[in-house]
Amino acid sequence: MVALNFNRLCKEAEPYYYDFLSKEGREEVPEAVAAHIEHCRDCQEQLSRLASMAAIAESHVETGQGQASSDITKILTYHLTYIDKPVTCESVKPFLPGLSDPALVTRVPTPITVHIDNCQKCSEDLETIRRLNLNRKQLRRLSRLFTDKPEESNVSCIEAQNAIPSLVSIVLNEVDSEVLRHLCVCPDCRGLLYQRREMVIKGLSKTDSAEKKFPCEKVSARDFFDYAVPYGLDPTNDQYAKFRVSLTSHLRTCPTCLAKMQELHETIYGICERADSDVATIYRIDETAKAQILEQPDAPYAGFPIRVEVRKQAEADAETEAESLSPVVDFGAVLRQKASRVNLRPLFKTGAVAAAVILMAAVLFQNIPTAKAVTLGKIYEAVEKIRNIHITNFTPPNKKPTQELWISKTLNIYVTKTAEQCVLWDIANRTRKT
Repeated sequence: MVALNFNRLCKEAEPYYYDFLSKEGREEVPEAVAAHIEHCRDCQEQLSRLASMAAIAESHVETGQGQASSDITKILTYHLTYIDKPVTCESVKPFLPGLSDPALVTRVPTPITVHIDNCQKCSEDLETIRRLNLNRKQLRRLSRLFTDKPEESNVSCIEAQNAIPSLVSIVLNEVDSEVLRHLCVCPDCRGLLYQRREMVIKGLSKTDSAEKKFPCEKVSARDFFDYAVPYGLDPTNDQYAKFRVSLTSHLRTCPTCLAKMQELHETIYGICERADSDVATIYRIDETAKAQILEQPDAPYAGFPIRVEVRKQAEADAETEAESLSPVVDFGAVLRQKASRVNLRPLFKTGAVAAAVILMAAVLFQNIPTAKAVTLGKIYEAVEKIRNIHITNFTPPNKKPTQELWISKTLNIYVTKTAEQCVLWDIANRTRKT
């Protein structure tokens, strides 16, 4: 008889495990349940498993330095595809969440970061996202939200609007993931969602709800982000839903926390819907810019082979259209003209390779304390120690490389590869094989 009652208490205690582990939610666990958990071996084992799962999940979110280095390289590769192109607020938005992640901070200027330096609105948006203190997964979903388009949704507005009451009531297991996506990307539907939540808040403020000792002041944007901006969620596979019962029960009946959700709604979708400013920046590779090291040591981008132009958006668009009509320089042809030279150093004087040098700088110097400057001289000093380099060029939105280059000081060769041919230069023997 005691064992049966014991099992029943375990069942009742299960939804409170998550709260029991957290300092903030401990007060919400009934005294009888808390006493049972503290003295029940089965519950303690379950708690231990939950704590281990949470630690593993956290380790995936807060990755180690090696993974962070890989992520930084990927991000910078995307950034550098905007070289010589006008960068507007619309181009920058998908990168803002990634730049908000402290683990992915880079100190080298890129086409995206220089736009933020020169655009007050993008700079303010970046700071706004940073203050939310979202976790890595939430930031990634936010990046995808900023690139998604309403016309790409497979769900009708009527179907999505029928799910609004469930979302406002925070009963996500009744809502399909595609419906959640539609409610996030469709301006009309998310506007109705906001209105419905506002009606609920007004209704709650007029009723005398039972007092609950829940630390509302400690509920952060990270805690309710998934319910205010459910983009990318799959409720059917949410393994931790039952451990958030205490939080969700509180959110759906607390006008204070629902008001916070409305504020977050306005913040995120305000960034989504914000029109471009009149600022367009163009980031160009310019080897002569390294003269700034001596002439203007305090210049914003001193020490990097770049030149930044700040234009009005209409002027930048017109210039880009004109440049698209001019002949394109064949990087491979430039290399072939220099094939007879044994010294590879001149290869690092071209714009394409200068871009690669900037990318390598971010990886090579990411562990240098912020107080120390990363200058062009330090970059080339590091590059001189590299024996083999592989450079890949992409033309967005194509995912396949348009050209690849291998430079090997060890073998004294370099190789260029395009869709049409692959050319190997043996510098020591001054021969070429196609």
